[in-house]
Amino acid sequence: MRFRVKPGMTALGVVMATAAVLLVAACSSAPAPAVEKAPAAVTPKDSVAVPEQSAAAPASSSVPASYKDIQFPEYKYVAPYPKDYRVEIADGISGYIVSDRRLPLVNFTVYFENPRVPASIKDEAAFEMLGSMLRRGGGGGISPTVLEDSLEFISAGVGSSAGIWTASFDIDCLTKDFVSVLELTKKVLLAPAFDKDQLEIVKTKSATSYEQRYDTPAKVLSALRSKVNYAPNNRLWDATGDEYKKVTEADLKRLARGVFQSKRIIFALSGDVDRDSSVQLLKDFFAGWTKDTSAVSLKPADSAFVAPQPLAYLRKPGTYVVDKDITQANIAINQPFVKRPHPDYYPAAVASFILGGGSFTSRLMNRVRSDEGLAYSVYSTVGNDYRDTAMTTIALQTKVESVDFALKLIFEEVEKLAKEGPTAEELEQAKKALIESLPSLFDSPSATATIFAKGELLGKTYDHYLDYVKEINAVNADQVKAMIAKYFARDKMTISIVGPVSKFDALKPFTVIPQDSLDFR
Repeated sequence: MRFRVKPGMTALGVVMATAAVLLVAACSSAPAPAVEKAPAAVTPKDSVAVPEQSAAAPASSSVPASYKDIQFPEYKYVAPYPKDYRVEIADGISGYIVSDRRLPLVNFTVYFENPRVPASIKDEAAFEMLGSMLRRGGGGGISPTVLEDSLEFISAGVGSSAGIWTASFDIDCLTKDFVSVLELTKKVLLAPAFDKDQLEIVKTKSATSYEQRYDTPAKVLSALRSKVNYAPNNRLWDATGDEYKKVTEADLKRLARGVFQSKRIIFALSGDVDRDSSVQLLKDFFAGWTKDTSAVSLKPADSAFVAPQPLAYLRKPGTYVVDKDITQANIAINQPFVKRPHPDYYPAAVASFILGGGSFTSRLMNRVRSDEGLAYSVYSTVGNDYRDTAMTTIALQTKVESVDFALKLIFEEVEKLAKEGPTAEELEQAKKALIESLPSLFDSPSATATIFAKGELLGKTYDHYLDYVKEINAVNADQVKAMIAKYFARDKMTISIVGPVSKFDALKPFTVIPQDSLDFR
């Protein structure tokens, strides 16, 4: 039995198709094989294994009469330890290798710490296009068409990005192709070509996206939320459609200098790889990476970029409305929070879970949706940011006629929780849910390697995920009360609403913000 590799089939698709063919062949012609234990999946060194049940165990004579009587063992989980996976390649180049040999797939992501923002607004459009064009435009003597055909033929993927804090590239391919894709990627990204035809496509898409930026109420609310909370900052600049159309190949080349070179490089390698051989492979790959050659310019033009500055808040509480003729009002309620690490983060996370972050177990969902039927979804969050002061948020959609009543219910619940605190059951349930969500962060080798790499870029300690459990468990009811009162106080919050102004008389006084003034310039 044979199968064809179809154009566009991913690496995972090839593996699954192969497995399907082998399975059909085995079922149709081969005798039943002896039971053989499958290779064990990669298990983090510090995770707790669940003991196997004996196959010979007799049927229980004490089957519970009801599911309510079932006794479950205490849940215990210890997150994998970053240091167990960390390797040093060279001075300033380190990363994490998480091996899983079950499938012949490799994922590789490299982050270059490179904090910078355009010094002038005229470069904003080109800077936004830069990340995708580094990959789409070809390079190293390879045209975009040849590059796409080469990657498609082996079911591999290569991507690139360039942001305010980091630049990165990622590779997804079959094990047998990893070395060749590495070298192909290096050629393209260290000598980007910025193909003119591809540039025109990206310019058109960017200009179209600009024209459609306020097509939905959700997009308008996002822009309004930023406008009424943040002070002007060049990190928030919005390019216009005309500015996207004026971007040239020369602009991109000027801004691309040094994008994939920095004093600090962190990588995440996972999948069908051997740790020792991978270290040597990456040493060869990064050898000479920081050399200033004719193909690579290390230093960005002094006039092109400046260091990014922290976002600052306007701190002008009140109600702000963008007039839009819709039947469902979109609402976001915000207040400045903290920059991590900060001692208030964990108790505030527990408090928010009880208030609105716990879905149908939360107070806001029960009161606003279940009791009154005013919203399909209402929730609260606390921001998790290591570079800026984050925000707390309460958000919902409700009929325009119900906005005043919904807000009244929300702040009644806020005030009640701040005054009375949570019940013992609420507190225990919130802590249990937050802790038991931890394994989802490490549900694949790729996720594990990536979260460790990003954590190192942000300055997280090796014990971060061990401390997480301790910090959450230590939260008490008095802390929950204090966090709600401190970070969800109505007199400190902005209320951003998108909906018909004519229906909001009960909300007065409020400030109307014209939609065409939402852009940051």
